[in-house]
Amino acid sequence: MDRLKIGETIFQLRKARNITQEQLAAIVGVSAGAVSKWENGNSTPDISLLAPLARALNTSIDELLSFQCQLSETEVSNIKQELITLFLHEGYAVGEEKCVIYLNEYSNSIHLKFEVATLLYMYLVTAEHPTEEFIKSKKKYSLSLLQQVVESRESKYTPIALFSIAQIQMDMGDYEESEKSLNELPLYPIDPAVLYTELYLKQGKNDETVKCCSNKLLNYIIHSCTMLSVLAKVSRKEKDYEKAIFYLDTWYNLQKMFQIGLGSAAANYSKLYMEINQMETAARWFKIYVKEFLSAKYDHSFNPYFEKIKLQVNPEGQKIIRKKVLQSIIDEEDFKVLSGISDYEESIRELKAAMANI
Repeated sequence: MDRLKIGETIFQLRKARNITQEQLAAIVGVSAGAVSKWENGNSTPDISLLAPLARALNTSIDELLSFQCQLSETEVSNIKQELITLFLHEGYAVGEEKCVIYLNEYSNSIHLKFEVATLLYMYLVTAEHPTEEFIKSKKKYSLSLLQQVVESRESKYTPIALFSIAQIQMDMGDYEESEKSLNELPLYPIDPAVLYTELYLKQGKNDETVKCCSNKLLNYIIHSCTMLSVLAKVSRKEKDYEKAIFYLDTWYNLQKMFQIGLGSAAANYSKLYMEINQMETAARWFKIYVKEFLSAKYDHSFNPYFEKIKLQVNPEGQKIIRKKVLQSIIDEEDFKVLSGISDYEESIRELKAAMANI
């Protein structure tokens, strides 16, 4: 999208008022040809005509000079996909530059502001050799954008913006601020998804019913796995390893049953056994982790529970992300204590081979 100019603004406002170039020309006191030249970008109106134009188009001079159309949900979605593609294929710097351009162009779009803030945080993984200071500065920038979303008080975006703020603050170690942000979130004791599914079903909207159910099922499972992982971490801190394994077992079985998680439960098994100095068992679980990660599909199309769910990033984009994660597993210091154990060394070779084939 090109940056809006005054000629395009005049055209859009004129069309919105359903008046012709001739009618606008007569109101302002110029020729129809002059209006046509403005709208085609061949010339601009004289400064003395701005006030008459603003009155004729039922707007203000400020809006006339800096008019920015409200973006539809579809337009924001299209911009988001374009930005994701840039982050993945061109790198973080290019993606960020385009984000700034869109923010300047559509600074009144709260929805776009939220999406850009989220993308700038999520795709830090695409930055090449970022320093700690660089990462910190980008997280702060994302926080500032999200805070603007909260300050807008748009009910559709404020809760999720607060949640995102709390997440980034926690990631940065600002635990008290993170808790404050969470405390601002409204509590909704009723999940409308339950009623939505019944409503769709009664109307015979089977496809919508399946999509709604699948999305909520996936969310509930992910949340359940998150809670189980936290419970396991607490048990590990308390040195209650039997209880930790109990939680890990449930987490692992959930992921296996619903074919999600990229082996994260197995990775936590490995770390637990390293902690209690059972290195062979830890290496065996690391091997399971790698096997599950490498066997995971790039979308949900083969998963009978979630085949209707479309990911925001297409399979090609998923491959780029997956490659970076593979490298991070290879480089992870926590696992290098397993070096020399056959299961670990074999798994590292598989990871490197998989990277070469992506």
